[in-house]
Amino acid sequence: MRDIALIVHVVAGAVGVVFGPLAILFTLRVRRLHWAGEIFHWAVALVCLSALVMVPYDWARLWFFWPISLASYLFVYLGQRAAEAPGGLWYRGVLRGYGGGWIALWTAILVVSAADQPWTWAVPVVVGSALIEVFCFRPAKTWTQTPK
Repeated sequence: MRDIALIVHVVAGAVGVVFGPLAILFTLRVRRLHWAGEIFHWAVALVCLSALVMVPYDWARLWFFWPISLASYLFVYLGQRAAEAPGGLWYRGVLRGYGGGWIALWTAILVVSAADQPWTWAVPVVVGSALIEVFCFRPAKTWTQTPK
């Protein structure tokens, strides 16, 4: 079961890394939930679910992935909810939600790839959060096109 969960985890993570920016861009362009956002949402859901399946196999070392998985999924869920009900500052919800989920994926990749390096946790969060906040304070009209 652990091996199947690991395969699902890696494949869904790769799909999430590819579709994260597409979800943000297309959702903001069409001003509503886009199919790329749906794919990103379900990819991150599978990543988080498969992580929850794998944690009990090495509880002492991996227990903290349960809250991290739940928080990562909540980011994407909140981005999804913002995309489903555009109005007001909805684009900030999309940027922060989908962007936070994408940062979580890259953080996980770096932590696994560059084990025992303290910067792996900090760099994606600091750089990604700063970029998201810069984009959040651009006017909404720069992100969206007027519907025809």
